[in-house]
Amino acid sequence: MNNKIATILVALSVLLGSSIALAQDENPFLGSWDIDFDESDFGNATVPKNLSRSYGDMGGGTYMYQVITINQDDTVNITSAHYTYSGEQYPISSFDDLPNATLISYIKINETTVVYTVHIGGEVNQIGAKFISPGYQRLTISIQFPNSDQENQILVFNRRT
Repeated sequence: MNNKIATILVALSVLLGSSIALAQDENPFLGSWDIDFDESDFGNATVPKNLSRSYGDMGGGTYMYQVITINQDDTVNITSAHYTYSGEQYPISSFDDLPNATLISYIKINETTVVYTVHIGGEVNQIGAKFISPGYQRLTISIQFPNSDQENQILVFNRRT
């Protein structure tokens, strides 16, 4: 009986692993990513103690992201949103005190590059581009903050899963 259960578990693991690999081939952004502090430039922003992000496929051309930030004072912020690559704006949810009218939109440039825009109260607050390296093991995000004194950032993440 235990051999049958073990065989079923191994088969399910292989099937799940194959499904994740197939989804990543279709969208290499999917998965979990951890910040590479040595390669990242936070500009004049406070560098967090830790930063990770995950992207998931919600089906029907809809995706989600979740960013977990652990600040230097050990407070945790989680930010997330559902989105498509249509350019349509979607609300951002956060444990932090984001204004109610914080929206994000994404446009896919090619298989390994997307651009996004964050609007707060109708004004552009942030624009960025996300690039996946060949081999899909590194995610680089270039961020600009128009109409702000905040310096540009380049954040580099390594694939966890």
